[in-house]
Amino acid sequence: MDDDRDRSDAEWRELSGTALSMRWWDAGLALTAVVLGVLAATSSSSRVGLSLAAVGALVLVWSAVARPVIRRNEGRLSSQAVVAAGALVVAGGAAVAATPELATLQAFVMPVLWTLMPGPRPAIAANIALCLAISAGFVVGLGWSADTVATAVTSEALSLVFSIALGLWITTIARVGAERGRLLDELRDAQAELAARSRDIGSSTERERLAREIHDTIAQSLTGVVMLAQSTRGTLEGGDVDGALARLGTIEEAAREALTEARTLVAATASSGLTGRDVAAAVGRVAERFRRESGVDVSVRAEAVDLPRDLQVVLIRVVQEALANVRKHSGSPTARVGLTTRDDAAVLTVADDGRGFDPHSPSTGFGLIGLRERLALAGGSFDVETGPAGTTITCRLPRTPAGTGDLRPDAGSTVGAVTA
Repeated sequence: MDDDRDRSDAEWRELSGTALSMRWWDAGLALTAVVLGVLAATSSSSRVGLSLAAVGALVLVWSAVARPVIRRNEGRLSSQAVVAAGALVVAGGAAVAATPELATLQAFVMPVLWTLMPGPRPAIAANIALCLAISAGFVVGLGWSADTVATAVTSEALSLVFSIALGLWITTIARVGAERGRLLDELRDAQAELAARSRDIGSSTERERLAREIHDTIAQSLTGVVMLAQSTRGTLEGGDVDGALARLGTIEEAAREALTEARTLVAATASSGLTGRDVAAAVGRVAERFRRESGVDVSVRAEAVDLPRDLQVVLIRVVQEALANVRKHSGSPTARVGLTTRDDAAVLTVADDGRGFDPHSPSTGFGLIGLRERLALAGGSFDVETGPAGTTITCRLPRTPAGTGDLRPDAGSTVGAVTA
């Protein structure tokens, strides 16, 4: 529907422009006819009736032959255009032959010939033919003499030079306008294509963000639930009912948090509750929850760091993912989390005493890749030191947002993490 409406609007504008142009042409012809009629009536020539008939013939040629061709504006050299130009040349020569004063008609006919012809060369040829016809009309109307020929050649030569100069200038302007119109159309097409590609890139980026978010929240929560369920089964098999009940309570709490994270991820509107310097307490809560779920002894040394809400969310996500990696890959019974400020930046460290890993080996998971991307969006940096004695992850985050990414959906999905 929109394309049809745009096409209709374009056609309406084109038709309106053509109608406006034809009204100007008709007004120009009417003025020319009045002037020629006055010249014919006041001429000293005795051929007044013939002169008026010549003016009428010019009006007839315009109305019946030339005007329809100009109105169609085909942009090519057609037989109708050639016939119209020839008729105007003949009518102009006949009018001047009847009354030489009617030579002023070329002020109207020359622009008409430039409009009828599709290019400069045929237009110049038509103007030359008109000047020759008017010169012949001078000779017929005034009689053959050297003075008549000289006057006719001089006046028509000047008229031809002026017509060619003006016609070429207007043609150049029209060509430049057409080229600008073409470039404008190409620019609009390029903008439309760019908008389409931007939408595609935005969709791809959003899919990547959702994959990273699901991995950082729901997948980790469900992993904790699975591990707790396995531990509870062992506790029940050992006959420790009270311990099993305590673990079931933890499982229920973790499942509720996973449900909250899932709902928040869909809505992407809930607040994380982080304000001011709450990020240190939130890091402690994340570590405590991780300790209950995994049994890993986590020590926390977190200073009160004044960060914008979006950057606090980034730090919480880093702590979650780093501790998840400790549980899944390191085999370490302990972990250490540190948060401090250094050189107007928040510095977060997560260390373990596990077996380490090869940082250059290819990885199919989202863990470290997700951390790098999340920190890059916030303008931060990410370093990993690993070896047989353990792994240390160090993240530096400026205390002002980088403004390079929209972290709002991430902020909305931290409800379960920071309230644990």
